Amino acid sequence: MWPSCGSNRVAGITYNGIESVNLKEYSRKLHPPGWQDVGGGKGSLRHFAWDICGGDTIYVGDSKRHEIVGRGYVTAPIGELAYYFDEGSPIVTETGKRWCHLVRVDWEATFKPFPYKDRQPIITVLELNNAEVAHYERESRLQEHHSRGYTPDEAQDLYLLESYYARNTPATIRLIHRKHVILSKQFRSWLNQQSDTAVRQERAQIDATFENNGKRFLVEFKIAYAGDTKAAIREALGQILEYNHYPPRISHDIWLLILDTAPSEQDKAFIEALSEKFKLPIHLGWRAGADFYFSPETHFKDPGSD
Repeated sequence: MWPSCGSNRVAGITYNGIESVNLKEYSRKLHPPGWQDVGGGKGSLRHFAWDICGGDTIYVGDSKRHEIVGRGYVTAPIGELAYYFDEGSPIVTETGKRWCHLVRVDWEATFKPFPYKDRQPIITVLELNNAEVAHYERESRLQEHHSRGYTPDEAQDLYLLESYYARNTPATIRLIHRKHVILSKQFRSWLNQQSDTAVRQERAQIDATFENNGKRFLVEFKIAYAGDTKAAIREALGQILEYNHYPPRISHDIWLLILDTAPSEQDKAFIEALSEKFKLPIHLGWRAGADFYFSPETHFKDPGSD
């Protein structure tokens, strides 16, 4: 069904028992009629209907050819569930069966297929881990360079060069921007629950600032593209130092560098060393589920508490 989904700019899915049921009215906890007939596809259907959000990236794997044949970006509002039901869906099988469960996707028209190993061949919708994302991004870039006539060695050299400037490619900028918006919104919501603190969107390239317990905080959000937390931290440090010390900037009391994924132990040790050795008031934060954690630890006081 990939050619039809690709040309209609959607991702589609269906299973017996729920072909004509609008899943928008249900959830992971409230299952629709016919759920028992879905069988082994329940996990994939849960991901498709109740996990995929605007800003997410989807890879398409052809399990017969063992190739990744497509990549696209979910076009629903950032952070909002993307699933919708269309009884007039354009995705129809040769036997006339209509796939009504859809997600709108901006598929890359110039994407070049590359080989892959299917970790879970029997699962239709699989959440990728950081290692897989990094591998897919690398292979897609190498394949693109090969298609332009570069030798394998030249393609590898270009990939290594681009890895230092990954945020300069149009597709990457688009993906990172979407994830950046989601991370910012999630942190603002989390902080408000923790301390009823209002976060301000700043100008002059600063992501956000806020005040808590008599201290001024500066926040720099960073997306660890392809799971590369070290590169994200490297880039963020230069920006944070500029925002606090480059004239006529005024330094904040506490600096928060917040990632969208958990840092390594080496990452945390590096930031803690900067904090201890050079007395920089920096804390490395990261999102884990619905919560945020920091190293070194920092706490936020509710202005209304004693």
